[in-house]
Formats: sequence, C-alpha cells, structure tokens
Amino acid sequence: MRTVKSNAKRQNLGLTVPVATRQARTIVDAVMPGVLATVESKLSHDLDNDMATVVTTVTFPAGHPNAPALFSDLSYLSNRHGDMRYADSSIVITRKVK
Repeated sequence: MRTVKSNAKRQNLGLTVPVATRQARTIVDAVMPGVLATVESKLSHDLDNDMATVVTTVTFPAGHPNAPALFSDLSYLSNRHGDMRYADSSIVITRKVK
C-alpha cells in the first residue's frame, strides 16, 4: 500500500484568530514582560468594505510606561485595516483576514 503525503499542516490559511492572538502575544511579551496583559482576538466583518476581519484587543495596566512602545510595535503587524485604537489601558487592532 502506498502512503500519501499530506501538506495539510503546512497550508497557509491566512490570518486566523489563533494566529492573530499569537502574533500580538509575542509582541506583548517582548515589550511588557511580566505584566498581566491580556490578548484576545475575535472574528468580525467590515460591512462597508464587505470583508472579514480579525479584531485583536490588548489590555494592560493603565498608564504603563511601555504602552507607547507596545503601540508602535503592534502597528507593524501585517494586513492592518483602518486605524488602531489606543486608550489608557488598551489597544485595538483590526486586520483583514485575506
């Protein structure tokens, strides 16, 4: 019997919720190590442009001194759609799925 090699694990599925969360978490851990920051992503849809998006929210202690550096580093994530929102204790990034 012949074995069939599958590339299923290596297929690029584009931006998914776990990928978006992992990418943001990597940056948060590098810029704010040891800080109790949370990273949450969810699927959404931009009705104006009819496109699927992933919205990632990063929350951290209010007034943290590394917040501007975190905002700067997160702005380099690919497929950003629209402006990032920055508040005293959170950053919201919207990215296109494909």
